Amino acid sequence: MAGNDLPRLRRVVLERLMRYYRWLAESTPKKPLKNVTSGQIAEALDIDPTQVRKDFGAIGLQGMGRVGFEVWEVCRSIRHMLGFDHTYYGVLIGAGHLGRALMAYNGFARYGLQIVAAFDNDQHKVGGKAAGVPIKPMRTLKPFIRKHDIRLAILTTPAEVSQKVTDRLVSAGIRAIWNFSPTRLTVPPDVLVRNEHISLGLSQIAYHLKQ
Repeated sequence: MAGNDLPRLRRVVLERLMRYYRWLAESTPKKPLKNVTSGQIAEALDIDPTQVRKDFGAIGLQGMGRVGFEVWEVCRSIRHMLGFDHTYYGVLIGAGHLGRALMAYNGFARYGLQIVAAFDNDQHKVGGKAAGVPIKPMRTLKPFIRKHDIRLAILTTPAEVSQKVTDRLVSAGIRAIWNFSPTRLTVPPDVLVRNEHISLGLSQIAYHLKQ
């Protein structure tokens, strides 16, 4: 399957595919595997083996009896389905501690993401770099996005300005926002927002420890 022939998958399926990919990618270098069965994956990730086979079938993978699936083909198919075999460029808004930590993370490249610029209103940060990424003034945000045809933005701004920044991003042509800001964003139907609420994660941890 290629291009526009790729099937539309539900979010839960995409998340399971990512779990399969990470397990195979992390396990293979330590203990090289040529083939893997749905049972092996299911046991490692606590998922029903029938569900594993269904998920693989949804992206065109067919096992070979007791032999299972070829590991390289599974990884290749998942990478192709999730778009990891293409480089896509993103910008980051908010070059504070969290923003700088994200820019310094070198694991994004494995999944095709390259952060090409960061934007901030703090004149002490503008003109500098973080992890090799240039930090630019906010007034240049829209022209930069349009000039470089950027479609992804990573948002780490304070809650009180996040919606205003989001409106600017959408009007500039951004079609996906990875939101680390602790607020809900309003966007058009054709714009994807992925929320990462750190406070929610901490609340779950705190509640568990309290028990």
